[in-house]
Amino acid sequence: MPIHLIGLGLGTIEYLTLGALETAERMDELLLDTYTSWIHPDLMKYLREKFGERLVKADRSMLEERVDELIRKAEEKEIGILVPGDPLIATTHISIILEARRRKIPVYLIYGVSIISASASASGLQAYKFGRITTIPRDGVGVETCYRVVAENLEKGLHSLILLDTADGGLKIPDALKMLMRVEDKLGYGIFDRDSMVICLARIGSSEELRWAGRIIEALKLHYPPPPHLIIVPGELHFAEVEALKEILGADEELVESYKPPRYERERARSYIMKVERVLDEIRIRVDSERVMEIIEIVKSYLEDSKKFLENGEVFNAVAAISYAEGLLDSLRNIGYVDFEWPRT
Repeated sequence: MPIHLIGLGLGTIEYLTLGALETAERMDELLLDTYTSWIHPDLMKYLREKFGERLVKADRSMLEERVDELIRKAEEKEIGILVPGDPLIATTHISIILEARRRKIPVYLIYGVSIISASASASGLQAYKFGRITTIPRDGVGVETCYRVVAENLEKGLHSLILLDTADGGLKIPDALKMLMRVEDKLGYGIFDRDSMVICLARIGSSEELRWAGRIIEALKLHYPPPPHLIIVPGELHFAEVEALKEILGADEELVESYKPPRYERERARSYIMKVERVLDEIRIRVDSERVMEIIEIVKSYLEDSKKFLENGEVFNAVAAISYAEGLLDSLRNIGYVDFEWPRT
């Protein structure tokens, strides 16, 4: 018998599709995923009333650690797994599909509206300009990784979607921003300063939906509905996105029109390139040998590589190449073959 992974959409009754309902009605048993995302109490009540004893709440252990048991059930009856959002966006249930395929049990997907697409629509930003998605758990573990993912996206001019934990009452936007500001104090890339712009979304798809854009200092003081919450850090803004943020989310005109995403690594690469160029212009050769001149030519080659990488948007390769150039120059100076001073600015 087949297994059906059925997307429930954004967690409210309004986003439950006809396809999801019709498929669920045919199932012998329904497992309701209660841990990967949020389900509105009204939808939970509706599902209980509609499916009665066929509906079983499934926790993480049932759907991840007891896959064998689930597959054995599917050999005898038709199983449906109700998943908030779109069934495989979070990739949590891929192990079920793989194990079912190994045992020659068919698996069907009923797609649902995902917060991944809905957040782009709700923000007014263009969906194709989003970079890697990142998350922050309620306990804050891994928040520095989240910060660095945002930094990488910004270097490419891309928007960053930060999903906040929904477990145990969920992580709220102000708490997440405070975590990120603490990382800002440590790393100093200029991404999460008090005046940095963020987009705040809460309970998207429900009657309590909140959509807002503005400065972090203001976001910390907003009154939010209960989670789920998420944050978007804008990258480079198209003129249509600028208008959308002003007209749809009510963002401050001056803030949006003057917005330039912080690009720490890009500025770092530019600074290093200028310093190496100045040193090469002013360097004093103390040991005039063929080997020294060969190394200086290698430095020039790394410099040109770095400039090309930066021009092509390969920022981290640009930083790596210019760092090699700096290292070679420092080595020549340390052994007394050349003399120079690194520019202070």
